[in-house]
Amino acid sequence: MNKIFKILHSLGLLAVAAGAGLYLFTEMANQVSGMLLIASLIGIGFVIMAPYPIALVFGWAQKQQPNSVDDEQNK
Repeated sequence: MNKIFKILHSLGLLAVAAGAGLYLFTEMANQVSGMLLIASLIGIGFVIMAPYPIALVFGWAQKQQPNSVDDEQNK
C-alpha cells in the first residue's frame, strides 16, 4: 500500500512542479484559462501528495506497537 502512496506522492510533486513552472516561466498566468490550469495543477498536486505522510505514520505506528506490548509483558 505504501508503494501506491509513494507513486501518487511523486505524481503530486510533478503536478506542483509543473504548475509552479508554468506560473513562473510562462505568460499563461495572465489569461483566465492559464490561471485555471495552474491552480488546478498545484491544487490537485497537493491533494494527491497529502496521504503519503499519513501512511508513513501509520506504518511507523504499526512497527512500534509490538515492541510496546512486549515491554509491558516483561514488567
